[in-house]
Amino acid sequence: MDDRVVQTVPVSSVTIDPPLGRLPMKVIWPDGALFIPNDASACAAALAPALPARFGSCLHRLERHWPMIGVSLMVTLLLCIGFFTHGIPWLSRALVVVIPSPVAQHVGEHVLDTLDDHFLLPSQLSKAQQQAVRAQFEALQTRLGPFPVPPRLLFRASESGPNAFALSDGTVIVLDSLVTLAETPAQLESVLLHELGHVQHEHVMQAMVRSVLLSVSVMVITGESSGVIDTLSGAGVFVMSQGYSREAEEEADAYAASHMRALYGTVAPMKAMFEALHESVATQGDEEEAVPQWLMTHPRLVERIEALGE
Repeated sequence: MDDRVVQTVPVSSVTIDPPLGRLPMKVIWPDGALFIPNDASACAAALAPALPARFGSCLHRLERHWPMIGVSLMVTLLLCIGFFTHGIPWLSRALVVVIPSPVAQHVGEHVLDTLDDHFLLPSQLSKAQQQAVRAQFEALQTRLGPFPVPPRLLFRASESGPNAFALSDGTVIVLDSLVTLAETPAQLESVLLHELGHVQHEHVMQAMVRSVLLSVSVMVITGESSGVIDTLSGAGVFVMSQGYSREAEEEADAYAASHMRALYGTVAPMKAMFEALHESVATQGDEEEAVPQWLMTHPRLVERIEALGE
């Protein structure tokens, strides 16, 4: 018994998918029926007027050329790596310039409120101590010229070790323990210069923009939002952000060292401050050497001391 069915339809109503790589040619009828020919070449010759222009073209041949496919994948991988290592940092710097200043102001105020609510304590420094440091800060600000956002100095206390950090709105927070650790005004000035370097280069806003760009880029590349992908994406963004943070710290160190040489003719006070910070870290039991470099937001203090030179 012959159960074949003969159906006649206009060629223009048939959907034709040319073969891609090792995938076969497909002919889809108007009613959804699928026909896969054993001889794609003969079928292509018969349906030539209706075939897409790329069928039989150079592009079609390249789709079946495995060495060329391998080269294409390698080029795509290198482009992706280049985008993450160079494109995103450049784009972050470009975007920060056009972000309205009220955005940085709002973010900085919000972060400060959160720190005050959960991590920081009111300063215990005397008014005389605060005034002396503030005078140093204002003198540096005047000497260094205009900043993208006006810097301001605040004092706080904390149970953590000596530290100072800058916020997106130009606020520089100095902890009491850092002021106490500095043996000379020049040593403290080296830290203030470092934080002003962050303000001058807008590192905090750049870091925020980079984090958003990294997250969005990974989401676009993966094209899905499963738990595994979310975890891997978050880990990748974290690792790359840590690398960018170290670059920002190195840039702020270079900024501070340059101005220390201009002010004092030497970076010796800055090196002495780093050495004191290193001893403080060791005393508290937070050995930097125990932390992998790729997990650190700052270069190791020993490396920062060596980078200063003489």
